[in-house]
Amino acid sequence: MNTIGGYVLRRELGRGGMGVVHLAATPTGGLAAVKVIHPQLARDPAFRRRFDREVAAARRVARFCTAPVLDAGVEDGVAYLVTEYVRGPDLAQAVREQGPLTGANLEALAVGIATALHAIHGAGVIHRDLKPSNVLLSPLGPRVIDFGIAQLVDTQTLASQAILGTPAFMAPEQVRGEPLTPAADVYAWGGVIAFAGTGRLPFGGGSPSEVLYRIVNDGPNLDGLDESVRAVVEGAMAKDPARRPSAQRLLDELVGGRPTPATASQAVERAWAVGGGGPAGGGGGPAVPGEPTVLGEPAVAGGPAALREPVVLGERDVAGEPAALGGPAGGGGSVGAGEPTRSGAVTSRRRRWPWVAGAAVLVAVLVGGWVLYAGLGAPASSYHADFAESWAVGVSNGGRTELDGGVYLLTANPGWRLWKSAPFSEGSAGGVVISSRMRLEGGSGEFGVWCRGDADTGDRYEFAVTASGEASITKRRGGRGVVLHGPVRMRKSADNRVVAQCAQRGGRVVLSMWLNEKPVGEATDAEDPYGPGATGVHAAPDAATPVRVGFRSFEARPMEG
Repeated sequence: MNTIGGYVLRRELGRGGMGVVHLAATPTGGLAAVKVIHPQLARDPAFRRRFDREVAAARRVARFCTAPVLDAGVEDGVAYLVTEYVRGPDLAQAVREQGPLTGANLEALAVGIATALHAIHGAGVIHRDLKPSNVLLSPLGPRVIDFGIAQLVDTQTLASQAILGTPAFMAPEQVRGEPLTPAADVYAWGGVIAFAGTGRLPFGGGSPSEVLYRIVNDGPNLDGLDESVRAVVEGAMAKDPARRPSAQRLLDELVGGRPTPATASQAVERAWAVGGGGPAGGGGGPAVPGEPTVLGEPAVAGGPAALREPVVLGERDVAGEPAALGGPAGGGGSVGAGEPTRSGAVTSRRRRWPWVAGAAVLVAVLVGGWVLYAGLGAPASSYHADFAESWAVGVSNGGRTELDGGVYLLTANPGWRLWKSAPFSEGSAGGVVISSRMRLEGGSGEFGVWCRGDADTGDRYEFAVTASGEASITKRRGGRGVVLHGPVRMRKSADNRVVAQCAQRGGRVVLSMWLNEKPVGEATDAEDPYGPGATGVHAAPDAATPVRVGFRSFEARPMEG
């Protein structure tokens, strides 16, 4: 079978008790993970009923720190389940190859998995098989997979539960064959964090029966686990399910205050992406040459309207606008830059993306929707803006820039590309990660962020989205644009969040883009690539009327070399 449900199966990723997982090309040209259920299961009417019920529940799970279910169906008697494809090692592999996690790395992992459980339980789903191999380490944080899937097979007997659940991380009530509640997942969370922080199974090794006996009768071995999470893990692994905290309570205890999944997810993303390597600072990870990485982008920034953008403490106070980035027409001066719009040749390249799982800091307190970083280990060159100051405002040939209640408004004139620099320049040789929330306020055209800008030449890499939802990565040189990737048709949205990564990989630059939780793709520039430089935002109309874009946040953080 090469195709199912319109998904072209490219290669096998793994096998399990219910079927085979494939890397597949989606009908729109992206990548996904497709689990093809064993035909003998799919022929069972009872299984088909459970399949429909559990898939419907899984699709209600919010995307926070999960690899969400995208599609499901039955074709020619074969059932299949489609989820986002996450490139990166699983937690078991990461610990095996790089050793236990400590400090902020472990804290970020704990918050990320707890956030995923909050989303899963909020949809009325119980994971039932949370374990290290079901936690993938993506460049943007941990992603929990396979939630609710164990329910698809009859779990009325202890034997079947022991097969579907992993004995080392099963809750005592699951071992006894009792009805399960979300508290069983919280118990498994404690075991997973204990394993991540010590490198040991919480109840040791041996035969499944020996491990199951210890789970019911003994306490977990938490020797060597960081004190920052040990008390929370102990509470989560209480024998009595009624004494365990909920997923929300886990977040409360880990980060303080009353965080929502949105704010907690943002905190994990910020901490996770600051470093440039794996959990132990390694970087790299398994990659498949010639394939782009498709990742589940963390939660859409902002969350409920009442929540404000995070404030980062302990950063270097970078003041002042960098030198104006003028295009060949010079229409910018000290208030920014504008240049006549031109088009260039279109090329498209795809390369592998490295996985990044280095959390440099997560000492976070979330109170009233604010995320406060204590700054332990945070790089001094990270930058966060709500546009209250330090961004150029004024009028130029290219258009107008102004501040309106903390929103940075760019109005680009017809025939011009208006681009403004942030009070942040990329100083790290490793690269930079940029993110911004934006809304099209009027007109039509493209808008987004850019990196590696040069004040003298106007050269830069742009990451743009259009009003119709098309996204692209472009290399600008002397005012001309060469499209390196795209345009890719994405889902149209009034509010957009663009995340861009400009990574140095030897003598080439790898450019990666996400839009509204979804991967756009990547491009590699090996032909006279740009070095570290300025960052910023841009807008350009595609009609005879101006385009007006409101940027609501802008963040930039360096990647380690």
